[in-house]
Amino acid sequence: MSTDLKELLDQFLNRWTVSNVQKMKLDQYVGVKDKDTFCQWIETRTRLLGSIKGMTSIKFGIYKRKNPSKKPKKFFNDSEYSWSSNHGTNRKAAFKKIHNEILEVIRFSERGEFDKIDEIDLLSLFKWKVAFLYSNERLIPIYKHDVLIRIAQHFGLAATKKTPISQIQNLMISNKPAKLDVYEFMRKLYDQFGQKNSKKSAYSGNFRKAKRIKRKATASRNTKPQVRTVTRSYVAVQRHNKLQEALRKLLIAEHGKDSVVVEENYVDLKLVKPNHIVFYEVKSCAFASDCVKEALGQILQYSLNDTDVRPKKHVIVGQYPATEEDEKYIKYVQKNLRVNFGYMNVDLD
Repeated sequence: MSTDLKELLDQFLNRWTVSNVQKMKLDQYVGVKDKDTFCQWIETRTRLLGSIKGMTSIKFGIYKRKNPSKKPKKFFNDSEYSWSSNHGTNRKAAFKKIHNEILEVIRFSERGEFDKIDEIDLLSLFKWKVAFLYSNERLIPIYKHDVLIRIAQHFGLAATKKTPISQIQNLMISNKPAKLDVYEFMRKLYDQFGQKNSKKSAYSGNFRKAKRIKRKATASRNTKPQVRTVTRSYVAVQRHNKLQEALRKLLIAEHGKDSVVVEENYVDLKLVKPNHIVFYEVKSCAFASDCVKEALGQILQYSLNDTDVRPKKHVIVGQYPATEEDEKYIKYVQKNLRVNFGYMNVDLD
């Protein structure tokens, strides 16, 4: 199921690249009976990546009314749209403010600056769903405040309605077992805390009943490969490139340009010193343990293929520092496989 969810995330990110969001117009943001709007993707088409159902469309900040004559009293209205009063006095001003706030959420999510999202004026349920979708799976896709409070209290935080969501997310992340991805951990948490007086949540049932995302497959399954409906998202590729460039600048600043080699024999970066060589493999995974899982085979191949006789070191590079659970996993691999490697993180500007 996690594979299907990753594929669904890729579908969203390929449809709603940052460039597409930047160019987005009001009728592309929200509409009536249009399944391709940004808000339809956020609420309905990516529901399996965390549900935000349960309140009216005002959660998007502005929405187009199904019945134009029914104007809600608590909000600003024109002939077609309704919006929150704190976003402006007309639809153009309201959407401009909401649009800018969404772009801020995306920017902070990509950088991992989640605490800054707490201050953005969008409704919490909506903005944290957007944040997850652009976070490189660094957040846990649970958005309902009462559920988050129960989870936080379980992990020892005296959380209230005033507790910042970023603080609860950081707490969940620090307690995520390395063996579970964010979707497996989300299901585990929601089964336990999703409904206050129920041992089994309806949320987990939604996952078990969900149809698999369709893939193209040949009739002769044993002889021809299946083709995924999408490739890894443009966002993921760009994150890898940004990490690689940030690392290159760090190494050049410390060791000089002549010591740093980029993309030689498929190696992301290589540091050549008089007494040793260091191979750097960059991974865009959200967690250090996942970066290590993806990189191990490659770094061993690099040493095997390199004919230089100098001692070789290996460093796996990701965006985020290793959590306590990540550290346990890394030490276990180092001890039992006797692989000489380390892990480091590089911040994105």
